[in-house]
Amino acid sequence: MRDEVAAPPMMEHRTVLLAKEGHPDAFRSLYDEHRERIYRLAFRYTRSCQDADDVMQETFIRAFRNLETADFETDSSFSGWVSTICVHCAIDHLRRTKRQKGNEQLSLSELAREPESREPAPDRVVEGIRAVAWIRNAMRRLSPGQQVVFDLRYREHLDIKEIARRTSCSESSVKTQLGRAVAKLREALRPVWGEP
Repeated sequence: MRDEVAAPPMMEHRTVLLAKEGHPDAFRSLYDEHRERIYRLAFRYTRSCQDADDVMQETFIRAFRNLETADFETDSSFSGWVSTICVHCAIDHLRRTKRQKGNEQLSLSELAREPESREPAPDRVVEGIRAVAWIRNAMRRLSPGQQVVFDLRYREHLDIKEIARRTSCSESSVKTQLGRAVAKLREALRPVWGEP
């Protein structure tokens, strides 16, 4: 099994330069180095192994097509660049699937896949499943862009400036999207919280 130690920055920089020159082994090395992290990022948005795999593949296809014009001196590292591409691919995927599926309800099999912590009591399990269902249904009220911005802010704890950079939006747009997302979630979860 391959070690999960990241390549030193200088070595990765050399690999990126070789990949930009068209060396397939160099791009393969970058793919091998980042694929698991990109897959996890894609899964965070899609919640489906198959969809995450599709988003990951699309991410690396776009990266390969655009690598020659990427400027890592002014943008960021290859890692940050490919993560940004993944976020955009995930947004595109979410928009496509939302149009295809409409507002579909959660199935019991989807809820059963939610990981549980250290064997809680049965009543706590049911309570947890209900909470997860409420939260997932509430999250589905958000647009794909709002989901991504909300996730980057509250799961990855990125600041507004970094979210704007990753999503190619203005900072004011990110703040607006966050405000709308929080308002929608607060409204959707009001019955759970027992607020009037």
